[in-house]
Amino acid sequence: MSLVDPVSCASSEKPVFAFVGNSHIAFWPLEVYFPKWECLNFGVPGEGIDYIESFDKNVSDSNAVVQFGTNDIYRLTYDTMEAYADRYVKAVKAISARRTFLYCIFPRNDYPGGSTAVNKFIAALNDKIRSRVTGSDIVYLDVFDRLLLDGRLNPDFTIDDVHLNSGGYRILTNALKEAAGKCPDLFSCQEIRG
Repeated sequence: MSLVDPVSCASSEKPVFAFVGNSHIAFWPLEVYFPKWECLNFGVPGEGIDYIESFDKNVSDSNAVVQFGTNDIYRLTYDTMEAYADRYVKAVKAISARRTFLYCIFPRNDYPGGSTAVNKFIAALNDKIRSRVTGSDIVYLDVFDRLLLDGRLNPDFTIDDVHLNSGGYRILTNALKEAAGKCPDLFSCQEIRG
């Protein structure tokens, strides 16, 4: 199914999406998952909030897709969670774009002994971030529970207990396409499902 804006049908440009974040973004084969979109990949492995705060690329004519936080987790505590969530949202809002899509922080399995403690912490942090973007122009993409199995990152979606495989990226892709499909102002004569 295609949604078409008849007023702008003279345009044949692809919608532009700037992906910003850590290795989850850097390793995502965007041209495979979004062949009808122009995708700019500003993902940098190992980066976190400092990178997002210093992000200086001009993406104001693009739709920003942001995901980060997993590399910051082990520097945080429940006592520092509120301040980090404030800083996190401020950094995302500072990225000037046509529209911003923000993924939650993803679960991971690198905690010793198969513990789910780190994912409980990430879930609590995601709740803080979500509450701060609710009612804003940011579209929050909560895929956390879809990536979980028994409190841990589902082994069917990861290559190494942290990074995603094609199954994990399909979940991200479907969530973004679904959210973008609810924003027809992002597209001219392109298929929403891209």
